[in-house]
Amino acid sequence: MRALTLLLFVITPLAAAQPASRLRVAVVQMTLGPSLEANRDRIVNWIPKAAARGARVVVFPEGALSVRSSAPQGDVPGAVRLIRETARGNKVYVLFGGWTWSEPHGRATNWMKVIAPDGRELLHYDKLWDVHDARTPAVFSLDGVPASAMICADRWLRALEDLPVQQGARISFELSNNFASEWVPGLQWYWYVPRALRNNVYVVFANTSNRTPGKPEPGVDQRPRHGHSAVIAPDGALVTAARDDLETLLVADLDIARATRAEALARRSNPVMGKFWQAGVDLLEGKAIAPPPLVQKDSAAAGISMSAAQIPMSADAGQNVAAMLESIGAAAKRNVDLIAFPELAVTGGKLSVAGDAVERLCAAARANHMVVVFGMPRRQDGRWYNSAVVAGPDGAVLTRYDQLAAQPPFSPGEHPSRMWFSVKGVPAVVTIGREALWNEIAELAAVAGARLHVSLSREPVRSDSEALRRRQIGAALSSFMTFTVMANAGGYSAIWDDLNAGAETRAEVRDLPRPSPGAVRVFSAFSANLVVEANAGPALISATRRVPGRNSHYPQRTGRYHPAMAPWYVFGSQILTGVPNQ
Repeated sequence: MRALTLLLFVITPLAAAQPASRLRVAVVQMTLGPSLEANRDRIVNWIPKAAARGARVVVFPEGALSVRSSAPQGDVPGAVRLIRETARGNKVYVLFGGWTWSEPHGRATNWMKVIAPDGRELLHYDKLWDVHDARTPAVFSLDGVPASAMICADRWLRALEDLPVQQGARISFELSNNFASEWVPGLQWYWYVPRALRNNVYVVFANTSNRTPGKPEPGVDQRPRHGHSAVIAPDGALVTAARDDLETLLVADLDIARATRAEALARRSNPVMGKFWQAGVDLLEGKAIAPPPLVQKDSAAAGISMSAAQIPMSADAGQNVAAMLESIGAAAKRNVDLIAFPELAVTGGKLSVAGDAVERLCAAARANHMVVVFGMPRRQDGRWYNSAVVAGPDGAVLTRYDQLAAQPPFSPGEHPSRMWFSVKGVPAVVTIGREALWNEIAELAAVAGARLHVSLSREPVRSDSEALRRRQIGAALSSFMTFTVMANAGGYSAIWDDLNAGAETRAEVRDLPRPSPGAVRVFSAFSANLVVEANAGPALISATRRVPGRNSHYPQRTGRYHPAMAPWYVFGSQILTGVPNQ
């Protein structure tokens, strides 16, 4: 009996440990020191302070372990070993960045490590912006909670930003060393809030700081950093945040049940966009995808003037169309090439047949020789679709597009290629509502060559915080080298310009004179510029830009830095253009 009992004990599986329901995370907004040893000591001194606050996870910025002066590099393996020992001694996870000499590359490169509470290394990841052929960082576990990480500019790479969430990550960490100019007061956490919202996960942002407000560290940096580290909840709200650029410690409790990944899962299960996300996961798991060669839509450069109209809307389609016709007339006096009206503008959001609305609006487009884009419901085979109609300057319907990311009572559209049209020969797309959050659609359209993007929405804006969130979503949507107009029924329609993105970013990185962005309301060197914005109530806004003939987002900010995932971008762009995929 004793032997049988022993045998049963040996072969009975142990119950799997349950993932933590809460994690306390500490973010160290650290100022960089002049030597490897100084930075090593700052890291190991902050770890027990964070542990004393009950933190289970301690996060440091990009390049926290680095040499930022002419001092000798020092003992990097020894410094890492001491950090691992300190993590083990305090029983905490530690995430930290390094910037050290790489013999194979003949220069310093950025990397990061995740250390477990027992001192083991869970992850080493080389920044792909520095080492283009480095391995894509894998999802790792913090007390059973799946998580992912990226370093600063790698946020541009969707395989690091969003794909890990498709693989189960509930926390997305970003370690950065951002210039002061990357903090834009009018946009604030413009990368991090949309990332949290479109994935419904926690976003933890750790950034470097200054010892003196607005001034670089003497002997270390030539330029100040901006601080403003933050923890963003899955609903986009701030859990905690640094409100300045000084060294500090932030502590936040993460309720993991809130990280539902609901919006990410909706994108994965979408009948059209789900193919893109599944292909990305397959590629990360070693399954090759082989799309046909990319053929980008192209055109000659052209001057384009676009308007967005906010109109009073009722349940009476006749009244709405009358207001739209009046706005078209007003826009014609400004010589615009395109006017955009909000989502469901024709019926004011009501599910109803709009009578002769399309014919009247097409006639107005012809009479005023402009492109008119408007939202309306469409019923076919017993189903309702949330649609956009694009009328051309000759009065013909250029396209009718049904929203892909539709929710009840609407059915999702099945024909993404119908989002495409052109203005004076310039490739353009139209998207609707929730698709502003699903900004992979905007990026893949840019990969395929889109230069103009028209976004129709029906979002209420009832407070300053909601207006800020709308700007943040707009900045993320519009930052793919396009000229973008967002027409919103709830106020705060906007026009964005990211056409000169490469020159603006290079100037900031190299500390060169800033290129003139033209008249803008908010300048942002690392995202689209907010050209003009309406407040609440009726409004007609417009802007004009010279649009170059080719969109270089691919490969400039995609395949160039992550060649292993280049086929994925091509595959996704061809979903939108209707090219048959293998």
